[in-house]
Amino acid sequence: MENLVCRAEAITLRLRTPFRIAHGVSPVRHNVLFHLGEAVGLAALVPYYPYTQEDVLAYLEGIAPQALLGDDPLALEDALDRLPPGPPPACSAVDIACHDLWGRLMGQPLYRLWGLNPARAPYSSVTIGIPEDENDLRHQLKEKARYPILKLKLGTGDLERDAAIVRIASQERKQTSHGDHPGLCVDANSAWSLDEAVEMIPRLVAYDLLFIEQPIPFSPDDAQDWHRLRRRLPADVPPLIADESLHRPEDVLALAGAADGINIKLSKVGGIHPARRIITLARVLGMQVMLGCMVESAVGITAAAHMAPWVDFADLDGNLDVLNDPYVGVQMVDGRLHLPSGAGLGVEPVG
Repeated sequence: MENLVCRAEAITLRLRTPFRIAHGVSPVRHNVLFHLGEAVGLAALVPYYPYTQEDVLAYLEGIAPQALLGDDPLALEDALDRLPPGPPPACSAVDIACHDLWGRLMGQPLYRLWGLNPARAPYSSVTIGIPEDENDLRHQLKEKARYPILKLKLGTGDLERDAAIVRIASQERKQTSHGDHPGLCVDANSAWSLDEAVEMIPRLVAYDLLFIEQPIPFSPDDAQDWHRLRRRLPADVPPLIADESLHRPEDVLALAGAADGINIKLSKVGGIHPARRIITLARVLGMQVMLGCMVESAVGITAAAHMAPWVDFADLDGNLDVLNDPYVGVQMVDGRLHLPSGAGLGVEPVG
């Protein structure tokens, strides 16, 4: 390990179609790759979190492989406990690369080293972005009809339009058979106020949704609003999943009893190591767990997919619309995640 070289690489991912959610519309998304010898990790960035490629690159410039890995590169937890504090996406890039290196040195995929059966991973949802109009919505639904679980992005700024998106999607899906695994879920991406969420959520009960994600705005102290929301809702609403409100283990504790579950994204929480701790804590508290993603390279998607047998829901479609992904890894076939068999992450450079 004495000659191990690391380097960081900023990349801009171009999308086949602009990604439209409550936070805005974008034809591109920014990532940073972190190379640790032949191993690789990823930081995925989004415009609504306060981190940039420059922030990530500045952090990664200070990473010294020998100081990080110490005398025993197989002592993975020791290495990750030595990781200096920094932007969560940057920490995630180093964390994922360390896991990839560990798996490569052990000669096994990560899921094998954890004793997991990848066949036990849940189906992944596939996202329907906020449509421009009804024709666009029906086009997206038709294009993705083969997937058993669709996630509808809401937060148009008009509650009636949000409700219409769910109604139309539900009607369309009833005409398509998906065996034992049909499903719709929705994600408001923090777009509804507390009062709007109290109005909207009961209206969505009729559509038998798998869950409703991040219905209310997030802030450093928004857990109290989650508890206020829960007190104002009837008991029979779909599970409520916290996404933007979940960043640290402390957030899980604060949300317990209000949110039914949490959405873990590696670049949001700082990587695989903290994600595993958050999963354990959520399970102790009786909460459901989702593995989500940003729009990101297959490096990040594959890292999360190795953990998928541990969770209830997967939302790992963030690379499907990318035109210039420099890596290939996990493959999604009709919602099923098929992990590569190579050591570590198992990702390979394109070409």
